[in-house]
Amino acid sequence: MSYSKNYSTSVSYSGSVHYSYPKSDSGGSGTAYYQGSIPVNVTIHVDTDPFDGSVARFNTSIGALGGSVAAMKVAQCAAIQQTAQEVSASLINGFFGVINTELSQQLQALDSAIKAGFGMIQDLGKAVGDKKKVMEEDFNRISSRYIKIFADLDNECYKRIFALDKQSFGLSEKTLKQLLSEASSNAAAMNLLSIEEISSSKTLVFVSSLNRKALEVLKTLHDYITQESKIGSLIDSFLLNEEEDVNIPFYIPVIWSESDMLDGGVFNRECFIPEHLDQQKAQTITEKVNMFCSGTSQSAWKAAGESEKESLNREFIILAESCFANADEDTDQRIYRTMMSLWQNTELLFLERS
Repeated sequence: MSYSKNYSTSVSYSGSVHYSYPKSDSGGSGTAYYQGSIPVNVTIHVDTDPFDGSVARFNTSIGALGGSVAAMKVAQCAAIQQTAQEVSASLINGFFGVINTELSQQLQALDSAIKAGFGMIQDLGKAVGDKKKVMEEDFNRISSRYIKIFADLDNECYKRIFALDKQSFGLSEKTLKQLLSEASSNAAAMNLLSIEEISSSKTLVFVSSLNRKALEVLKTLHDYITQESKIGSLIDSFLLNEEEDVNIPFYIPVIWSESDMLDGGVFNRECFIPEHLDQQKAQTITEKVNMFCSGTSQSAWKAAGESEKESLNREFIILAESCFANADEDTDQRIYRTMMSLWQNTELLFLERS
């Protein structure tokens, strides 16, 4: 509202004035001093009606503004919450999308690496297979060459043995071809001729000739048959017939095998011994071998040495090459490769007698 306010005060003043007067009898100048106070009354009237109206309008505006602010606050909170939800959903979806994309890329990279490694392994396996095939072909070619060399050595050995005992082989051949075959053919021809042309005297002469040749054949056969007995007697002449107080061990080769049956935990055990032994001795040896081998624990089996492995491997390869040297069918080649693979992957053990 409007109001008035009075203020009273006094204003003091002082000063000096310089004066001068015209020239007269005496003339001159001087300074006059003055001072005093003046009362002052001031009335201040403050008109607040425009301000009050402005304040009222401001209050109205402030009320409307408060309602607007409240409505804006509610709308802003709802908008912020919605925006927060949208941002959270975007962040979550974006995070999972990034993780999914990253995992997909890693899976693709790993899949590519695995496929590349698998392809490289396949290439290496193919190269190894080709190398193995080439080595097998080289091995078969070398082994066939050595088999041919050994065959030539066998032929040469046969020739040398034939040359060393040429008389015996010549006698055998002469006996088979000349004395027996020629005698029978000549006898048949002479009989036919004697029936037609030859007289009885010539028949007797021919019979006598046949008798003589038969005696020669019998004598030759007797000498050949008794050759071993003569050699045995000569050998016995160098030996002394002495008795031994202790038993001398006599070794024979025996093969004992044990295999698992397909129908359960039953073991199939077999013993193979030479056939020239009589049945009683073979049965006794079989029982002792079965008792010795089947009752032995695994600790009694010892690993074979390098020299034994090398010897067995050499003999096994020679036997395998001799059996499959001329095998051209795929089945025989597959059997040969499987057999060699099983042999190379086999651990050799020896049974030591305690």
